[in-house]
Parts: sequence; structure tokens; C-alpha cells
Amino acid sequence: MPRGEQVPSGIVVWFQKNGWMDSNLMLRYVDYLNDIRSKNGTRRDPIMLVYDSFKGHLDESVKRKFHESGIDLAVIPGGLTSICQPLDVSINKPLKDNLRKEWHMWMAGGGAGETTAGNLRRAKLSDVCSWVTYSWEYIQDEIIIESFKSCGISTNLDSDLEITDEEDSDIDDISDNINDSENSSNDSEIGSDDNENHVM
Repeated sequence: MPRGEQVPSGIVVWFQKNGWMDSNLMLRYVDYLNDIRSKNGTRRDPIMLVYDSFKGHLDESVKRKFHESGIDLAVIPGGLTSICQPLDVSINKPLKDNLRKEWHMWMAGGGAGETTAGNLRRAKLSDVCSWVTYSWEYIQDEIIIESFKSCGISTNLDSDLEITDEEDSDIDDISDNINDSENSSNDSEIGSDDNENHVM
């Protein structure tokens, strides 16, 4: 952090020179998670982390550390984070909207000021950390829960999620469509226009 700035309480800031997540930060993150789980008594509870396929997440040392810590790692194939990653599905947009509001209020309140050259000053990193805190507090628990359910990630055994063999499922769909077709018309064929609307 720049001189004179402090990270607000409740915020953890890690960084490295090139600004990218790498395997060293990932290893540090696993240690951080293990420390939290030890303190709150959940170290033995099952845990799964859902990550995209960024190479820093998949380094052998990182995967080994996850395994040794009893943490299952679910890797989302490239191009599918918008469907399978809870953050991308429902959480990031309201978080970023809230963050933008914080920035707007800061700008409207004259927080930026001007440099001697007449340019707007950038926000302090400590201010940005505070905006992240406030923005996250606005995210309701229901949004997070529904996002996980939308991605098919749930511990609720009574949920509507169903795991089936894809081939068996296709056969059942075709069988149902044929039965529907026979009931709706005595002279129906699988390849007719009416039935094509039913085939998945």
C-alpha cells in the first residue's frame, strides 16, 4: 500500500508485481482458507471450490495443496464461466453496479480533486477497499444462494436437480415425444413438422 494508507478492517489485500493471480498467491490463499476453517471449526467439513481454467489455478503444486487440505477443486471448462460460475451468473453484476455507485458518490462529493496539471486525482487504494466492502454488504444472501442453484451447485438433496445418463435421457425424451405424437394424431410420423417441435 502507498505510504499513509491502511487497508480497512475486514479486507484482505494480496498483490504481486505483474498484477496477475499466480500459483504462489493460490498456495497462500489455500493456507488462508485452512486458517479460517481451523478457527471456525469447519476444517473437517467437506468443501469444494469452483474455479475457471486459468493456469494459476491448475498448477500441480496448487492442486496437490488443495488435495492435502481436503478441498475438492471443480474446474470450469473454458467459455462456460457465464453458465457454471456462480459469481459470473448472478453476483458480479450487482457487485459492480454497487461499486460504480460508490465511485459516483465519491466523484459527486468532490473526492477526486485535481492535480496541479488539472487532471482528476485517482482514488486512494484504501478508499477503493472501502467501496468493495460496502458494495459486498449490499449483496443479499438470497442472490448468492440462487446463483449457486442456477449453476447446479447445491447441498439441498430435495432440490429439483437431477443427474441422469445423457444417452438414457435422450432416449426417454424421444419415447415421450413419440407417445405424445400418437395421442395427438392417428396419422402422425416422427419426422412430421408437428412432431419436430417436440423433439429436444
